[in-house]
Amino acid sequence: MRKLASVVAVIGLCFVVSANANLIISEVVDGTVDSGLPKFVELTNTGDTAIDLAGYSLGNINNGAPESTYAPTDLSGMLAAGDSYVCSYEGGDEPGLGVFLDTYGFEPDNYDFGSFFNGDDVLVLYAGNPGAPHDGTGAIDVYGEVGVDGNGTFWEYMDGYSYRLPDYIVGQNPMVQNEWFYGGLDSLEGDDPVEMHLMYTTPGTHDFVPEPGSLALLLLGAFGVMRRR
Repeated sequence: MRKLASVVAVIGLCFVVSANANLIISEVVDGTVDSGLPKFVELTNTGDTAIDLAGYSLGNINNGAPESTYAPTDLSGMLAAGDSYVCSYEGGDEPGLGVFLDTYGFEPDNYDFGSFFNGDDVLVLYAGNPGAPHDGTGAIDVYGEVGVDGNGTFWEYMDGYSYRLPDYIVGQNPMVQNEWFYGGLDSLEGDDPVEMHLMYTTPGTHDFVPEPGSLALLLLGAFGVMRRR
């Protein structure tokens, strides 16, 4: 009976562990197809349970300012484990000029100011709308450095792209340099911009190495103890 109780306790612990999901910034693109478009930020759920995005918001801080001049974009919907969510900006009061759609063949999940940036601006992911000022305080993930203009920095993505390396699945504030691949300045410039985007960017799809399943590991450990007894 003690053995059975131990296994039940382990299973219960596993369900608690599996409830911890991760949402990260996984790709950023400052496009070159048409007038600096498409611009997008990709978010990925690297956890093992679905995430209710209503608890999150995405913002940006432009031109080396200490804080954003407007509120971050509130997100919505459920994001399944392993799936990605794309927030794109195409300008004006009526976003959705069709550049993203024409380039990739599908619509992003969100057209809004959360991805209103140039390739030298900071991107911030909040757990909940933080309220003013929007200075990155309390952000769960950051791309760039708040208060710094990205021109000439390692993280500059003007007319280019960056994406999270697959081994890194937890948000970081401040940003950690070695967690990213940097296409660099003008890395999406070329004779055929659409082809460049399709070759180097992957909105809606992010490869990552998930944590080993907590349930499987703990059960293996529990049964290993039982066998030794």
